[in-house]
Amino acid sequence: MAVDTGLGSTPFAARSIPATTDCCYIARQFTRSALQRWNLQAISDDTVQIASELVANAIRHGHARLASDARQTGVWLALAPRPRTLLCVVRDPSRRRPFLAPPPPLAERNRGLPIVKALATSWGWTTDAQSHGKAVWARVALRGFEGRSHPE
Repeated sequence: MAVDTGLGSTPFAARSIPATTDCCYIARQFTRSALQRWNLQAISDDTVQIASELVANAIRHGHARLASDARQTGVWLALAPRPRTLLCVVRDPSRRRPFLAPPPPLAERNRGLPIVKALATSWGWTTDAQSHGKAVWARVALRGFEGRSHPE
């Protein structure tokens, strides 16, 4: 289920992502649809890739082997445009920190965070003691604002 609400004048979209084999497809379709609705197609390819990588990591490393409380087991993808960036956040129930390391040259795994780092303006993660989980986030520069401290 998607939430698209104007809290004030700020658009926001969020969706629960199931831990299934099509989780990345769902994340890509949801992200592409939200960006099209907000007329942000110029950053669609990078943002779709980032959302897909963050969701894959959350499902692979953050969803399994966790919480007996059903409310704490979900993976959520949220998107929120800001004045110069789009914020992409993936929340999972694990407090295990993401680990960025260069993968071996022929490795098929462990490429997600290096891809996020390469495509995003910035990225990071945070935990919340009350929710018993973490959120991994990435910011994608809106076209026309790269390298500028203030819009012209």
